[in-house]
Amino acid sequence: MTLEQFLDRFDGPERSVVVVNRTDPDPVLNMLVDTFGDDVMRVVDGRGTDGAGDGRGTDGAGDGRVTDGAGDGRVTDGAGDGRVTERAGPVDASRNVGLTAEELTGYAGVDGDDEVVPSLDVEVLRRRDDIPFDGGTPDDIENLVLLMEDGEVVAGSTLSELGDAVLFVNSDLYTTGSRSLDDVDLPSVISGLNDATFTLRGYPESNRQKLLLITISRFIERVAWTAGDGTLRSSFQRLSRIDDEVGTRAVYERIADTGVDAHLYGVPDDLPDDLDAVIHAGEDPDFTDSWFVVYRPPEGPHTAESDPGSDLKRGIEGGVALLAVEAEPRVWRGLWTFDADRVSRVNRYVERNL
Repeated sequence: MTLEQFLDRFDGPERSVVVVNRTDPDPVLNMLVDTFGDDVMRVVDGRGTDGAGDGRGTDGAGDGRVTDGAGDGRVTDGAGDGRVTERAGPVDASRNVGLTAEELTGYAGVDGDDEVVPSLDVEVLRRRDDIPFDGGTPDDIENLVLLMEDGEVVAGSTLSELGDAVLFVNSDLYTTGSRSLDDVDLPSVISGLNDATFTLRGYPESNRQKLLLITISRFIERVAWTAGDGTLRSSFQRLSRIDDEVGTRAVYERIADTGVDAHLYGVPDDLPDDLDAVIHAGEDPDFTDSWFVVYRPPEGPHTAESDPGSDLKRGIEGGVALLAVEAEPRVWRGLWTFDADRVSRVNRYVERNL
């Protein structure tokens, strides 16, 4: 069995990204599609209101439509299934289920001049634990990015948070070491992608999608470095990349200095010098076509008990793993996870077979 066949045993939920009240639609939409992909992750221009409208969906353009941003005029409720829903009445923020796509895009607020006013109920957002919103006015909702699953919000981030992490940066920040381990953190929308299978494209099909893999990889490396113990297993396809990329070399020097048991995997085109790590070299597809970063705490992967809202502590205490396979040239398929069973299985496969 190969890592690609091993990956086939995992499945995950399908999630979509909703961008609320985009002020600069085309560049932002194109950037989000290019970052998250346009097949598994569907990017939708969501326009919500305060619930005082007439039940019409709207994209804020004054024509009463909600569009999916694809330029083909389709109408959608933001859940990616092409439906427009009609609901009436205010949103019940006290209920136990998540905020739905219908509540994001199923209303149309109209002002005194009969103009459509795109907005969301600020009080609802402020009282929801599943959306990181601390603003006080509808203007503060501008460019809020929400992650949806089965029509409900599972995570949210501001566009600026996503921009700082992946949208407005490039991989040079990591390969040159300009962004250190201390600075790597995951916005809620990216954190919320855990256990969701993805397909990403590399250059030249996309200039940005592999940046998600790089960002999550650096986050897991930060987990190991912060923990200062346990085991980290990382693949590089070509081991020469460790010395070729100044930032990558610096990261693994810092990790090795903490006492983490570091294992590095790849084709032995040029072995790294003077690095306190165990080198695993090979030429088969598991070495040439895989991208994994797996942190296993000393006591083994387990469910984190304390501060589950912190991804960093969750990874340190329970373990975290990324596994992706280049299923075809420049197309990566995979997932990343905090799930103890999945982390154990990925770690065990790599430990026994590579």
